[in-house]
Amino acid sequence: MKNKKLILLLILMIGMVFVAYSTMAQEESVGEELQNSVSSIWEKIKWPIIAAVSMFIFQGILYVIGLFKKDRLQKTILNKYVIFHMKDGHRYQGTMRLDSRGAEIVSEESRQRGHAPSYIFRQNELDNRIGAYIRYLDTMNDREKQERKWDHERLINPPLSHRVIRKTRNMVIELNAAAKNAISMVWGGIKQMTSPLQAQLARVNTQVEDLGGEAASLDTQLSKMESETATFLQEESYERIIERLVGTRVKIRIDKVEHANGEYMALFKDYNKKHMSFMNVRDKDNNGFRDQWNYEHEYKGNINAFNRRDDRGLRSRMVEKDGKYFLVFENNTSYSIQVGKIRLFDPGGWERNLEFKWHIDPLSVRRIQLNPVIQHRVGPFERISTSERLTPRNFKKIRLEFRSFRDADVIFPRKDVCTIIESAEKRQQELFTISALTDAILDRSETEEIPLQDSEGKAIHGMNLVHGYVTNVNEERIDLKTIDSSYSRRWEVESAYSHFDNSLRLKLPIHKRTIPYFANRIASQNILVEQISQNELHKETFSQLTLPTKSRNGKPRIPLQKLLPRPEFKLPLKVMALTGNSSNEEFPVLQQFEYVSEHHMLYESVNNLRNDRLAKMDILWIGNGEIYKSGYRLNIDTEHRIKNFASQGGIVIVSGQDIKTNSRQRRGAGWIPEPLTGIEYEETDECLPTSKGRRSRVFRTPHVLNTTPDTTEIPGIRLDDMWVDPLGKWNSLAESITHDASALLTLPFQQGLYIVTSLKNDTENDVKINHKFMENLLHFSVRWKDNQRWRQRLIRR
Repeated sequence: MKNKKLILLLILMIGMVFVAYSTMAQEESVGEELQNSVSSIWEKIKWPIIAAVSMFIFQGILYVIGLFKKDRLQKTILNKYVIFHMKDGHRYQGTMRLDSRGAEIVSEESRQRGHAPSYIFRQNELDNRIGAYIRYLDTMNDREKQERKWDHERLINPPLSHRVIRKTRNMVIELNAAAKNAISMVWGGIKQMTSPLQAQLARVNTQVEDLGGEAASLDTQLSKMESETATFLQEESYERIIERLVGTRVKIRIDKVEHANGEYMALFKDYNKKHMSFMNVRDKDNNGFRDQWNYEHEYKGNINAFNRRDDRGLRSRMVEKDGKYFLVFENNTSYSIQVGKIRLFDPGGWERNLEFKWHIDPLSVRRIQLNPVIQHRVGPFERISTSERLTPRNFKKIRLEFRSFRDADVIFPRKDVCTIIESAEKRQQELFTISALTDAILDRSETEEIPLQDSEGKAIHGMNLVHGYVTNVNEERIDLKTIDSSYSRRWEVESAYSHFDNSLRLKLPIHKRTIPYFANRIASQNILVEQISQNELHKETFSQLTLPTKSRNGKPRIPLQKLLPRPEFKLPLKVMALTGNSSNEEFPVLQQFEYVSEHHMLYESVNNLRNDRLAKMDILWIGNGEIYKSGYRLNIDTEHRIKNFASQGGIVIVSGQDIKTNSRQRRGAGWIPEPLTGIEYEETDECLPTSKGRRSRVFRTPHVLNTTPDTTEIPGIRLDDMWVDPLGKWNSLAESITHDASALLTLPFQQGLYIVTSLKNDTENDVKINHKFMENLLHFSVRWKDNQRWRQRLIRR
């Protein structure tokens, strides 16, 4: 058995050897057959692959062109909160997304109301249906407002780089025909380069047609790319008539846009072939851009069924009280809304025309009584009628009309919509140099007018001298604060004086003495210094800038390049006191502090902050009890005004709170950026200054106060309800005896400062005790403001 197995194994091994030898003999022939099969497969799939890759490349190029083909003015509102005002009066509001084929409005507010979360507009709808792209200023966030401020500044005073870029752009647009020819030559060259490959291109075109797709051939793709690139320049426009009006106020007329037709005044920002962009669009009465709307509501006699909130934020409802019917309007917006016609109908009709003279203030609730009376004809007489008094329950429908005016930036379509009628003001591009007005600034004579003449001696018309400022703006439209900042920014008088002082101490180079431009500047500055030296008052005023040799005590002064000296002349400071709602005891005492740290203090008392004067103040004093009075007093509008005032560099001083509870109930405060809660505390005359409070010397300058009364000779402080800082963001300057609350806290906020105290100033006797500490708080605030101004000057230096 074993022998048979050995014989079979030997036969198997011999067979394997013969197979191996035969395989090696056929290896070369098999390799050739494999290579031939691969080549035949490549010949079959080569042209489809080349066609697919070519189509991919062409489509990619067209996609890149589409990215840059978006309308230039529409791209400025990309990803911004925009209102699409359609020509038929409908409005769509939300965040705008833009594509080369259309646009989309994404609105979370619309989704919450049960409507579509987004609306898509094709390019033909954008061209034919939309009447305006509106951006209201009160809907912009802080970053967008800052960007808009920069755009406004560049528009009014364009830098040299912007002017050069715009002139270059206009030159290219004017040479549009040459640009088209250049593009045609480029694509012609590409076609000519591919002419030797016509046979191959024909085969690729055949494969493209077999693959299908948007294009039938590569020639079609090349033609499409040529047309797309050629139309890119056609979207821009240059018109000499309106180009000179860019950056000025113009009068425009709007047509074919329901609820927006009419004439407006606006700052002309930019334009192209399809659109015009404007800033600060206002009507002829300077009321802002008009928004007018109306709606009907069918309530079928059930007044409780009429409760509607429109997309502007106005809620309207109807209530009955003591047999009287009222129409209640709740305005949840930051702007005033005017009411026009109120109409009740079906059956019959009753109408009351308020002529848009009845206003609903921002963040307020108002109601108007409804007394419908209809006339019935007495048959068979046609001219005899009798009156019948009804109630709103006798009617089925109501129609309301509203209107508002808001500051807005708007982009209008040019075709049949927006037309520039005339220029609204004279444009003066040339800025006055300091040498031109040197004599006029220092002239103390009683001359009422300073004649302004050109180089030929002719009077310059349209220029006015208003409050010492040379401007082309009429007096009723002038903003002294804006003009003052513009003069300071353009001239940089202080920098020019210091630079002149440095130049006098060094040997002037030869080019500055020979070139007329520099020679005229040196001559005018020498004349200025000579006039200053002849007048002691002028010399004293400008000594810190023009003659910085020694200080008043005779010691050498630190060079101006290393340290900018503090100003010797203190400007007046304005203080607004929010008082009168709880008590009137503090303001008469505040007015006694006429001078604080050599600053003349100007005081003003108000009982609410709904005015524009707060922005011009330096310090806001919130009186005792103004925060709480039988509950939470400050509304949302007031809180935002306080925060905005502090962020712009103002100082907010809170005198004290007033909590009337039986237990230590904690309450929040919305007028501050960081959490702070108030608790009821027993009246006390003691508090413990912290290490920061002792370093600030708020309890020692200018009056030394007794915070732990151990003698009656030193004046003390009377405190009441105190504060708790839950997150530790505030600087505590004084604590209660038990260390569980703070009596004096500070918080720097952006450019301003919050000072929150626990003073008890309910009665005249309380104020008499705390009046020295009130003066200390003013000194502390003024010193802080002076230090901030000094640091800013050092940074600018």
